[in-house]
Amino acid sequence: MESRISVGGMTCAACLGSVTEALEAVPGVESVAVLLLTNEAKVLHGSDLDAKTLVDAVENCGFDALLDSSTPLPSKLVTTKISVSGMTCGACSLSVTEALEGLLGVELASVSLLTNTASIKHSSAVGAEELLGAIEDCGFDATLESTGGAPPVVPQSLLTSNFTVTGMTCGACLALITEALESFPEVVSASVSNVTDSAVVNHTQDITAERLKSAIEDCGFDAVINFTSLLEKEEEIEEQAILQIYGIDESSDTSALQYNVEAVLNSLAGVTDFLFIFKGQIEESTMDLENDAEGAEHAIDELRVSYMGNMLGVRVLVDALNNIDDEHQFVILNSIDQSLNTQLKLLSRSKEISYWRSTFYWSLVFGLPVIALNVTQSMSLWRKLMVFNGLYVVSVIQLALTSFILFTLGSVFFKKMAGCIRRKGKNANMDVLVCMSTLMAYSFSVYSIVLSVWTGQTEKPPKVLFETTAMLISFISFGKWMENKAKGATSTALSRLVSLTPTVCSIVTDSSAYLLLLLERDNEKGANEELADLPTREIGIDLLQTNDIAVVTAGGKIPADGVIVHGSTEVDESIITGESMPVLKKRGDTVIGGSINGPHLIHMRVTRAGKNSQLHQIIDIVKESQVSKAPVQRYADYIAARFVAAVLILSSITYALWFILCSYIHDDKLPKAFRNEENGKYFVCLKLAISVIVVACPCALGLAAPTAVMVGTGVGASRGALIKGGDILEKASAINVMLFDKTGTLTSGEMTISSAKPILDDLKISPRDWWTLVGSVEKNSEHPTGKAIAAGAKQKLGLTFEGDTFSTTIQGFEVLTGLGVKAKVALNNQTFDVVIGNKRLIVRDFPESREHLATVLENDLKDSISTCAHVVVNGKYAGYLELVDTIKEGAREVIDYIRDVENIQVAIVTGDSDEVAVRIGSQLGVPKGNIFSEVSPLEKDKVIVDLRKKFGGPKNISIAFVGDGINDAPALVQADIGMAISSGTDIAIDSAEIVLMGLKNSLQNDLAGVITALKVSEATFKKIKLNFIFATIYNFVMLPFAMGCFLPFNLMLPPAAAAAAMACSSVSVVLNSLMLRKWKPPVLTNLDKDFKLEEAAMGDQFTLKHSSLEDFNAIKRGSYGKSWFPRGIILRLRRRIILRGQGSSYEMLPTSA
Repeated sequence: MESRISVGGMTCAACLGSVTEALEAVPGVESVAVLLLTNEAKVLHGSDLDAKTLVDAVENCGFDALLDSSTPLPSKLVTTKISVSGMTCGACSLSVTEALEGLLGVELASVSLLTNTASIKHSSAVGAEELLGAIEDCGFDATLESTGGAPPVVPQSLLTSNFTVTGMTCGACLALITEALESFPEVVSASVSNVTDSAVVNHTQDITAERLKSAIEDCGFDAVINFTSLLEKEEEIEEQAILQIYGIDESSDTSALQYNVEAVLNSLAGVTDFLFIFKGQIEESTMDLENDAEGAEHAIDELRVSYMGNMLGVRVLVDALNNIDDEHQFVILNSIDQSLNTQLKLLSRSKEISYWRSTFYWSLVFGLPVIALNVTQSMSLWRKLMVFNGLYVVSVIQLALTSFILFTLGSVFFKKMAGCIRRKGKNANMDVLVCMSTLMAYSFSVYSIVLSVWTGQTEKPPKVLFETTAMLISFISFGKWMENKAKGATSTALSRLVSLTPTVCSIVTDSSAYLLLLLERDNEKGANEELADLPTREIGIDLLQTNDIAVVTAGGKIPADGVIVHGSTEVDESIITGESMPVLKKRGDTVIGGSINGPHLIHMRVTRAGKNSQLHQIIDIVKESQVSKAPVQRYADYIAARFVAAVLILSSITYALWFILCSYIHDDKLPKAFRNEENGKYFVCLKLAISVIVVACPCALGLAAPTAVMVGTGVGASRGALIKGGDILEKASAINVMLFDKTGTLTSGEMTISSAKPILDDLKISPRDWWTLVGSVEKNSEHPTGKAIAAGAKQKLGLTFEGDTFSTTIQGFEVLTGLGVKAKVALNNQTFDVVIGNKRLIVRDFPESREHLATVLENDLKDSISTCAHVVVNGKYAGYLELVDTIKEGAREVIDYIRDVENIQVAIVTGDSDEVAVRIGSQLGVPKGNIFSEVSPLEKDKVIVDLRKKFGGPKNISIAFVGDGINDAPALVQADIGMAISSGTDIAIDSAEIVLMGLKNSLQNDLAGVITALKVSEATFKKIKLNFIFATIYNFVMLPFAMGCFLPFNLMLPPAAAAAAMACSSVSVVLNSLMLRKWKPPVLTNLDKDFKLEEAAMGDQFTLKHSSLEDFNAIKRGSYGKSWFPRGIILRLRRRIILRGQGSSYEMLPTSA
């Protein structure tokens, strides 16, 4: 059975989650889909379950519920496509959609205004004739195109596991781990970063994180499981606290402790599970049956508690446990502070830097004497010093020093070699090449000494290559040291964000007493001083909870997100928002955790703490973006994984070829290097083979993309644009169409009432009552229009204080998505049915008011270009309100830059009337043909789909959408790139790939982040391509040198020089990526007006609504040289010349209203 239930009162994702959980808990329910936009729940359940039980479950959550339908589930879904003619605007497509979805058995109807088609998914019981009739009843012509079966959609719940992986050194390591993880059929995707030493794996529930960890370790690397969570749920409701127990010794009664702890935990609402693990106890873990690994003995006494974070605070939990007795103390182990300290160490790569620096210094200490002895071993002193015939002292000293260098300092290379052998060569990387080359030189040298002893050589010490081994280890250690220092520098932005998190904070001990003082302050002036004298308590940042009152001293760090309740100050938010100037904050203003308080003490109420704070969300976004790969990196990983085998083959070919040439060609005809070698010409063959192994470097290929991505995303974050992945950088650089939501994105969203007209002909109420009815209904609305009407009504009624309310009682408040609101209002012992909405709502639901509405539109609102809200009371038309919205400062300059400099087509998608949308568009320079008005929230994503169909599909058109509200979430997901304003809703931010961090009270406009995101993405992608070009050219040039191709010109690359060149290649790629840190955003100004007029005169009148695919291909971004239309060529040359003449510097100018 499929039951559809209308749910009233849902306002956010938490409401949606509550309803979903309540329905899923009902026995017999198979699946649940709750839609916030349509206030509807669709439930699939068994036929023995009564639908009324589902309604009761929803109502028990505190929401209104009404059963719409309960029908047998169709055995098959059919997709029917119909051609619809006569539609002219978004209202037309909406009416057709509503008519189709109103039919019983219709699952989904998608109506496209641009392509004039309707695609309907419905049960086989619904005939095509019924669908055609529903469309024709709306006043449009309909023609059947096709009908057929639709493939079933099977939802699957996925998990994401996060690992810390140590030991990776190059792209080959990265490719090896990725290949090993993706070899499991249960793994959907794997992202591995050798810059952040982490791996993120998305997989089904059929494979455990422990099995994935074993797969990484089988590759020869160490891995630690950080966490595993549901991929589909962004917020974890259940949390776990790991507590170390202090005070337990041999005399402790652990049974009594367990009993007391169990009693305390059972008394706390929200605790779901707990587990004791005492010192020495074997901790069992889920392991693969193929592995016989044993659990490790636990080193500490530990208590693990699982609890519902929305029901129980961690401080309440810890305080309750610590109050059991004075002998035992419970301290959080999995604290934010410890986690961040670990992250900082990983990001700074301090361990790797210290190791390779030490290795380099010791290799010099022992290597320089080896080189000196090699140069001077022909001196008479060394010729005379022998242990016995054939064994020279100089050879013994070099052997001893080089053995320490190779087998002690270079032991890490042998460990990698051993792993390669265990994996049958599958994890071969640069370390394997280093091991083989140094071992070849060392083995040859030992062979020379043994041969000298065997023959009893007494003329001179044998020629050895110990200095080659020593120099190789020294140069490679130096290169690794410099490479890790550069890698650490690439994560500067993320490290700075992590270091912002405070470790301790002060809170008011008695929150209840504080609230009483706040009420006193509101009612009596002069109570401010008393607030500072309340007793406080210093706690760790992990123990901070929502609604705590935190005390922030001058110069201190803001401990969490919150609202100031006492005091005013200036706050430095530069590292988070990019705003260089301190921002003035007063009572009622929001503050961000991690920002720096200015000169005054403030008290704040915590709204989001710990991992839920904005700072930690930013850190998570930046971390995820730096782990995820740009698609171009996958090709590099593929090459790097096969690079080592190719190099070994080239080395073998080099040795064999030169060996054959030396055997069959007379010495006089060989290159000079062979004739001058005192150890013989075959010794040169060996040196050439070693040089080939040493000079080849897959590291440069492996580092080309991740280092640039890390720096680029870090720069974007510090400049107000959080980019959620390396793949986003690549996609953003290809955007050629950008759609903007209007309200709250291009405009301030703070609407004001410009005029209002109550019409009270048949209503026995006063104008004051009219304002009371209107205001009391709209005060429950979250829409900017509703908030403006409520604020205006309060002002008209003289309700100037914050706590003033309307003297009414509201029942049955309901949001009519895209249309308006309605409710029952009790006023003066009377009940009124009040509806406030746009003209479409009045026309649809109140036929008797259409004539009155037409008169108002013709007379009063004939020339109006404002947003109008119409009022209906008890079914009768009762007046209207006109509202105006202001364009955001700097919006025009941003639009101009995107359109005229970046050559991106700009359009506006809004639910407002065509007149209002055109007025806003004219002020922003957006042509009427690029304005999509009267588009309902459910239709915004369809605009994107239609544009793709019209202009050649996703390979030809790349679309970005910028929005801020819940209604923008589908469009943000549908677009190639979704950009969300950070001041918008959490749903919009979660749906977007790029988050724009400008703040309302900041000098930086959030829309400027659009340009930052585009330019950073473009600069980063260019840097990635440059890195790949450099790495490729390096190998193409250096390998022929190492193979001896230039020996006829007396040019040879010795092994030591090859090692230096190899080290330089990796370091140079990282340093090239670091150049991105010097990137600065363009400053905005108006382009030359004559230039714009001349462009228009030349016929640059392309619009998304009216132009063809050929026109789009002629003018789209990146089409230079692809189109040979004379107009396109002249226009593009004109733009390039004038923009280059004006220079790249831009200056911000105020937006003209």
